[in-house]
Amino acid sequence: MNTKNILIGIGSFIALFVVLFFAYKLTNSAPAVDYSQINKIKPTDHVKWNKESQNILVEYSDLQCPACQGFYAFFKELEKTATPNAALVFRHFPLLSIHKNAFAAATAVEAASEQGKFWEMESSLYEKQTEWSSLPNPNDYFLQLANNLKLDLPKFKEDVTSQQVKDRVQEDLSEANSIGLNSTPTFILNGQKVEVATMEEFRQLLLSL
Repeated sequence: MNTKNILIGIGSFIALFVVLFFAYKLTNSAPAVDYSQINKIKPTDHVKWNKESQNILVEYSDLQCPACQGFYAFFKELEKTATPNAALVFRHFPLLSIHKNAFAAATAVEAASEQGKFWEMESSLYEKQTEWSSLPNPNDYFLQLANNLKLDLPKFKEDVTSQQVKDRVQEDLSEANSIGLNSTPTFILNGQKVEVATMEEFRQLLLSL
């Protein structure tokens, strides 16, 4: 199988995950819940798009989740033509029971954040997700990604194992559990869970803000 066919296969796999994600959300929708208590930007949050906007879109994400990778690609494509009038807030929700490397990936991106490279490491992790997801120990691979981003490697290695970084990830994880979330990605827009049927519907929602 040549490289082109492999890439097509991976793209189809991710697209299928996203379709199944929307189908699952629609068939398992719970009654509307008020999530206004988490609709505030915290000092430890990672924020992009319009940071001054009154519209706050919180994403609870798992860096090992294929559907999350699909939404990363969706946002990346959207950003080429428009920036929604919203503050996009990233929060960690590693699904530890099914994604054994998700917590390690979360600490890696937080360690990169200590050097101002959160979004760059997030991109690297999503772009290379299939390469590290099944590794018995992904830490050496994450170190390679840090090197590619020209991070201070001794500092990265120290930060990735620090209690401060682990606590930061755990804080997001505990919050997601406390409000009853059970899947990734989950999006909360202005205190209400986003329930849409397609990527196009989501795109129109974001551009209407």
